[in-house]
Amino acid sequence: MATSTLGAAWLVDESDKLNKKKPKRIVKHKKKAWRVTSNVEDVERFLESKRLDERLGAPLEERPSDSLFVVDTKTEADKTVKSEPTKKRKIKEIGPLRCYAILTPNSAVTDPLKKRNRVRRPEERGDPLLRKIMEERRANGKIPTRFLQSMKHHQENVEALAKKKKPERLRTTFDFDLWGDAGDSLMIGDKKVSALDLSDELKTYTMEKMGKRIYSRPPTMFKKTTGLKPVEYPHPGTSYNPTYQDHQALLKEAYNLETKEMKEEVRTRRRLGPMLKKIPVQRKEEDWWSEMTQGLGDDEEPAKEEEEEVPCVRPTKPKTRKQKIRAKALKWQDMRRKKLKEAKKRLLEFDRLRSIRREIRKSEELTAKRIEIRKKEKEAKMFKPAMLGRHKYVPPPIEVNLSEEITGTLRGLKTEGHVLIDRYKSMQRRNIIEPRIRQTVVFKYKHKVFTKRSHSEPKGLKVGNRDKDKTPVQ
Repeated sequence: MATSTLGAAWLVDESDKLNKKKPKRIVKHKKKAWRVTSNVEDVERFLESKRLDERLGAPLEERPSDSLFVVDTKTEADKTVKSEPTKKRKIKEIGPLRCYAILTPNSAVTDPLKKRNRVRRPEERGDPLLRKIMEERRANGKIPTRFLQSMKHHQENVEALAKKKKPERLRTTFDFDLWGDAGDSLMIGDKKVSALDLSDELKTYTMEKMGKRIYSRPPTMFKKTTGLKPVEYPHPGTSYNPTYQDHQALLKEAYNLETKEMKEEVRTRRRLGPMLKKIPVQRKEEDWWSEMTQGLGDDEEPAKEEEEEVPCVRPTKPKTRKQKIRAKALKWQDMRRKKLKEAKKRLLEFDRLRSIRREIRKSEELTAKRIEIRKKEKEAKMFKPAMLGRHKYVPPPIEVNLSEEITGTLRGLKTEGHVLIDRYKSMQRRNIIEPRIRQTVVFKYKHKVFTKRSHSEPKGLKVGNRDKDKTPVQ
């Protein structure tokens, strides 16, 4: 039994030796194998503790006890009573924000590179020799022009900033109706909206972000185009029970308008009468024949004209030297005479200063008179319809009832005119819409007639044998 146990143990030992991996042979004379073979954990741990001490300021054994320990002098009663923290203490308890605390350095180690991420100051830049020369010149009172100009501009900017209007303080109390008509107003699109006492920049920015941008409009857009009233008072003679004088005045106006139209019609007929005469067909053919044969029998006349001799034109001779000198002298003499005349005229103007003043005064009076006339014409134009289209404004006929048509009661009154036509003409008179003419012409287009392919006869085939030979005829 003992032998069997020993044999089993020996077999286990042998199997362990076979299963155990052999250590890997590493070449140690190269730098690559140092990290694998050498164990530097204790060294790294020591260096990390040293770095931590440097970051915190000093090692624990070198720090004073006050920075590490706090003596508790409060009793249990003081700890139970919680005093209400003040506003200043609350802010202190909150401390700096985490986003800013991350950016602050948490190490006491000085940076070995002193010029890391640092902008050089003006005195550190440039060549030191040139800087020295500039300082000497400045000490002697020699300042470059660009510096003087810069100082001047700086002073101008300071003065402009001092003169700049300070922004108005925003309203904090609203003691009025925001949506009422009181206060300022804004044009948003085509609507008039009440606005707050805000700056123009803020209004524009708000409207743009709301999608309702304030567009600049011309000042003429808000000016009145007419001086007429929207609803004009009718003539007193149009009443259902007018006075005799008012009714007669209205009848006279209607009579004058009717006679004017009749005279215009007679004048038009008199002018267009000869053009509207009927011409017989035979005479029309004769006129046409005479017009078409005009100039056909005049073939011999141009031949006679060609036979006439054209007189020859003698070529001009060039000027001689003597003639050129004489022409130049006459030209200079003419120029001298004109200059003397202008100088004499200028001298004579001193004697007529009074008359010149009188002429200037008259011209100024005439200009002022013309301005006044133009102003009156412009004011009178406001009470007349403007020419907005190709058609002129035609006033409506006068609405009048004859004497026998007046009953004296509103129930038995015979109505004249129409309310819609009256309003339509009023809008035309006030230049709201342009005058229009109703189009009565109806354009009738000729119907396009075509034969369907299924109903048409085949073209280019023999009529006799359609079924036998269907080849097209050449």
